[in-house]
Amino acid sequence: MKLIDTIASWLVNIKLRKDRIENDTDSYLKRGNNGLYVWFLVFGAFFVFWALELYDDYELLWVALLPIALFVLIIMGILVRESYKEQLNRKHSTPKLKLVGINMDFNERVLRRIYNSLVRYELLDENLTSFADFHYFFVLDFEEHDSELHFICTQPQLKYILEKFKRFKNGLHLKTFERSEKVYHKGNLIYAKTLSKKYSEFPPGDEFEGLIDSFFDFLGDY
Repeated sequence: MKLIDTIASWLVNIKLRKDRIENDTDSYLKRGNNGLYVWFLVFGAFFVFWALELYDDYELLWVALLPIALFVLIIMGILVRESYKEQLNRKHSTPKLKLVGINMDFNERVLRRIYNSLVRYELLDENLTSFADFHYFFVLDFEEHDSELHFICTQPQLKYILEKFKRFKNGLHLKTFERSEKVYHKGNLIYAKTLSKKYSEFPPGDEFEGLIDSFFDFLGDY
């Protein structure tokens, strides 16, 4: 049976890696301004080619620079628009009450078991998130520690993982993890809206959700 379990575990890991690869490109483009940088690179090449063609045709530098100038204006327009939208959102955002902590009633043994499962299947980065970090995050007030959670799974998978904790703490929501400003997905702070959107677009599937459920099955009606 140990051999069967090993093979099953190996197959699950392959499936998780496959899901991660399928979402990595989309995650990269959504991270920060990466999508804009890719757009600039692709269309920038077009404008450079256009400029070279004009120079070959007219042999006038100022004519060749016209496409470059147009491209710069387009870039500036896009950047100004993005900055405007960001500042407008900040102006309209309402102040939120300070989040003291997650303060879950879990002992160290319970959290250790969940932590080990997340690390084993390469869902949580153990190099950036020690067990102490994991433990402190869930049980202590935030002012008592500087611990952070760094996940390396896909965003849809992360949503499902975080929401598994909801039934063990009244008032705990996906937005709570966002407000903590201590939960990261591949180096970036998470946003509940983004995780929910990605989950709707790329649901992780029954196999993955069953795997995560198994991490918490031992708790029963804890």
